[in-house]
Amino acid sequence: MLGLAAGHGIKHFYSQAFLLLLPAVKTYLGLSDIEVGVIGSTRTVFGAVINIPAGIMADMWRSKVGLMLTASLTSLAIGYLIIGTSPSYWLLLVGVAITGAGASIWHAPAFGTLAIAYPNKRATSFAVHRMGGSSGDSLAPLVMGLILGGFAFWGLEWNGLEWRTLSYFLVIPAGLAALAVLISFRRIEGASRDSPSFRNYVKSARAMLSNTTVLGMVGISGVRAMAHNSLSIFLVIYMAEDLGFSELKIGFHVALLTLFGVASSPMLGWISDRVNRRPVMFISLLTMALLIYSLLFFGSGWSFTLILALIGLFLYSVNPIMMAAAIDATKKGTEASGVALMFAGSAVFGSISPIIAGWLRESFGMDGVFYYSGIIVTIVAFAALFVPLRKATD
Repeated sequence: MLGLAAGHGIKHFYSQAFLLLLPAVKTYLGLSDIEVGVIGSTRTVFGAVINIPAGIMADMWRSKVGLMLTASLTSLAIGYLIIGTSPSYWLLLVGVAITGAGASIWHAPAFGTLAIAYPNKRATSFAVHRMGGSSGDSLAPLVMGLILGGFAFWGLEWNGLEWRTLSYFLVIPAGLAALAVLISFRRIEGASRDSPSFRNYVKSARAMLSNTTVLGMVGISGVRAMAHNSLSIFLVIYMAEDLGFSELKIGFHVALLTLFGVASSPMLGWISDRVNRRPVMFISLLTMALLIYSLLFFGSGWSFTLILALIGLFLYSVNPIMMAAAIDATKKGTEASGVALMFAGSAVFGSISPIIAGWLRESFGMDGVFYYSGIIVTIVAFAALFVPLRKATD
């Protein structure tokens, strides 16, 4: 559990790091808000495409889980190398697509392994895994903001690195992390259980596609991702262009979106395992919606900082609970495919959302993005009250 959480943190560090590059990339290439949205959509679409085959492979070839995790981090290194060398918008999209696919490869084998290893504590184990991701999400913007913006302290002054140079530097740690994962996870707990026969796998997977609990969780998780994808991209642009924040200040505020989730995620997961998943989902989502609406009135100053910190309590922390609810309803032998279906659904729903948000920002300013995101999360919160929650019988 802890080893996978650490790797998840590295994966999320690289996913979040790219957000801090976006303002510089937008300025360098002269992009519009809609073109920035296409970057976000590209990353999401290619992540969606890889999810389903990754889930099938993780279920059918459990002994290869370590290789899949290694491929995930290796793809991040390759993608950042292409991003750093790209002279044009279109080659940049290729690098973004590779990083998006690479990041998504991690989910199915990692969450699927945890689902097998901890069948009675799925939300808790998923939340610990999410805690690792949140740690990477929180650290990345602070580190990237410092490296991009530089610092002046006690007579020492450094102007920071240019975004291309930083992209090159990021290749090395990702490559070393991939090597460490390959060595550490040659055998992984939860991967030793016998793989299902192809016939049994197809039978169970087909049943999953008509499972109302799984499909319901895929639906509300996917619609929630529409708000998440829009906020994560355009809050960075908003802080850079509208609020005039420095790179370090942007990094600090982006970190707030995940920092408090490091603690809240395992707590909510534990409550979900001990009590009930539905009320935890509803309260978390409704609170998040209300906080997003409050940005319409407190979109700057200390109130803005406080609201982002409070949103961070729930933005990622509710995901493991939705995941656990879906996996509870899947048959044994298809856990990784259930995870893949959840992430694929989120990616499909969320893929078009950054483009919509880019158009709303160009047409109505950042308020349009806040209204859009708040309405989506409100709908999902009330939908969570009606989705059937059942457990599979094996």
